Amino acid sequence: MPSHPRFPVLARVLPTLALALSLAACATQPPVDTAPPLSGLSSTYTDPYAWLENANAPDALAWVAQQNARTLAELTRDAPLADFTTTATLLAQEASDEGGSGALPSGGAVDGKDPAVTTIDGVRHVYAGSNCFGTLDPDAPPPAPGAEPVVVGRTCLVSLSRTGEDAVEVREYDPAAKAYVPGGFHLPYAKQTVVWLDHDTLLVARGWDSSGTAMTRAGYPYVVKVLQRGQRLEEAHEIFRGLVTDTSVSPAVFRDRQGHRAIVLVRRPTYFTTEHYLVEGRRTLRLGLPPLAELAVLANGQLVVKLGQDWQAATGRTFPGGSYVSVDLDAARHEPAKLRAAPVYLPGPHEAVTNLVKAKSHLVVTSDENVRGRLTVLTRADGGWKAQRLDLPDMSAISIKSSSEDKDKLTVSVAGFLTPQALWSVDLDSAAATLVKAGTPGFDASPYTVDQWQAISTDGTAIPYFIVHRKDMALNSDNPTLLTAYGGFNLSRLPAYSATIGKLWLDRGGVYVVANIRGGGEFGPAWHEAALKTHRQKSFDDFTAVARDLISRQVTQPARLGISGGSNGGLLMGVALTQHPDLWGAVAIKVPLLDMLRYEAIAAGASWVAEYGSVSVPEERAFLASISPYQRLDPTRTYPETLIMTATHDDRVGPGHARKFAARMEALGKPVLFYESDEGGHGTRGLDDAARARGPALELAYFTSRLMGRRTDHAAGGQVVAGAAD
Repeated sequence: MPSHPRFPVLARVLPTLALALSLAACATQPPVDTAPPLSGLSSTYTDPYAWLENANAPDALAWVAQQNARTLAELTRDAPLADFTTTATLLAQEASDEGGSGALPSGGAVDGKDPAVTTIDGVRHVYAGSNCFGTLDPDAPPPAPGAEPVVVGRTCLVSLSRTGEDAVEVREYDPAAKAYVPGGFHLPYAKQTVVWLDHDTLLVARGWDSSGTAMTRAGYPYVVKVLQRGQRLEEAHEIFRGLVTDTSVSPAVFRDRQGHRAIVLVRRPTYFTTEHYLVEGRRTLRLGLPPLAELAVLANGQLVVKLGQDWQAATGRTFPGGSYVSVDLDAARHEPAKLRAAPVYLPGPHEAVTNLVKAKSHLVVTSDENVRGRLTVLTRADGGWKAQRLDLPDMSAISIKSSSEDKDKLTVSVAGFLTPQALWSVDLDSAAATLVKAGTPGFDASPYTVDQWQAISTDGTAIPYFIVHRKDMALNSDNPTLLTAYGGFNLSRLPAYSATIGKLWLDRGGVYVVANIRGGGEFGPAWHEAALKTHRQKSFDDFTAVARDLISRQVTQPARLGISGGSNGGLLMGVALTQHPDLWGAVAIKVPLLDMLRYEAIAAGASWVAEYGSVSVPEERAFLASISPYQRLDPTRTYPETLIMTATHDDRVGPGHARKFAARMEALGKPVLFYESDEGGHGTRGLDDAARARGPALELAYFTSRLMGRRTDHAAGGQVVAGAAD
């Protein structure tokens, strides 16, 4: 669940304010909310704001226009919003130039760069990625005996989204000709997974009705078919069908240099659990892997599996969750239910593996140890794998930028809070890393430092967090501080470079804090599982503990403390707001889940039951009711002003949560600002540089005006007095 919405160009929006207000006057106005704070628990309760769940309904969009106009007008008056937008856009362009991002040229050229924008048949599309079949190297060595022939030249399947949604159109593209392949594969717009079986055959999971919308209740495909070149969709041959109650079903094809190939169908009964099936001719063989497992690569005839839980293999050995193990492909074909396994990489007690890729004769693992990136080279030796860790900068996030199965070299990206992305070349034979290109700083980081502190949660668990601050920071409780976290779906918050945070927050006197709370993946599967379903209050308590730790260390105080989070992090912010409104001076809630009693019925919400629980289970419903921010808004409580941001085309969480929460706050007389973008979907995929910059600019302008506009006069007994924002 990616995290940040984006917003229209300020210059484009401001001239439309009068029109927006006139449209809003025609909208269906929400009734006054006079219900008690827990009215949502009643089985007879009718949600007065349910009409806002319809993303594109005219009355809902008119309400959005009115809210957008009010928010822009207020932030333009209270903060240098135009300056923030200009600065953020310039920083985004510089970062884009540094990283090689760019727009698709006319005709839709695919160059391997970051997502970009093109126009097809008069419709603006977002290039969302590609996968290619064949090789560009005419001098590549011949395949091993029995291997598939090497295709000289390459065509790619390009995914194109209209507005950055999860739904995409898929077209076949020829990079050499810089054009779409005439008569090539072309799959209409839908949520779909498409992989090459061979150059003339695809495996496709999608909705197979005429509209492409016959999906699971969670909104994803569950039928896989084989599509031959030249066939119409209705002529495709079905090979697997899951259940409408599943989360999804998708195909995958794994190959290695030795000529082995594994055709795999991945059925997800829930968001996290999987069933893996090998396709052998007309048969499908279910592999005896545990429910929490993911196939990573095929190397030397061995399927490498990432375990999300402890697993006892057929050999009797138990492997811990978070490990990589290998299973022999031929043996799996003969005894798919009784799999023997061997260790590939077993992480340490404070380590979480994040990725594994294969090179010509090595495997490479990235991991996080105490939330700090690590890179390990694995070499086959004596029937096992010898591990050698590389020396790379500490307090950083490490990711593999590029790798090839034809080489024993790869490029990795290393970035920290104060160090922009740098590219390192890694020679896997010598396990040596060489700096190739240092990133260009977007701000002067010399006055700042990064510390890793920890807070103690309510149950005694130590919760680490990063704090970025001036080296000479005064512990006077008066530092404007921005705290963020995620805490869900086994996803980790790692050190990340943001010139926008540096320039528009740190350079203005702010402190930046990232908390590594439970529910995330910072310390492996157990860290995630600790906050699942009815245990999720632990995640919320962890976040509160970090806030209280910052206050007790005299870094900041509630009037100076702002919090921000998106998607699942938006739920976290909503809970923080409703459970502890006195702790925050400002709150930003982005593309959030907020109505937890209806989340299963909104957009793709049904796919997250394994994370949050279901209202159909009495115990889980009771817990969801106890924390659901939408229902927990209390007319009698005082809340800090809250900024709520979402996107009209978010087809994952949907804008309804954010809209309804803002409408209810407004009806209860609580201070709220709302902004909804008409660009992008749930995240930033495919947005141009200017569009990427608008959301952070709006958010930081809000925090600057609310947290930096006043200073505490300690000599006057702690009273807050007026002061300049800058």
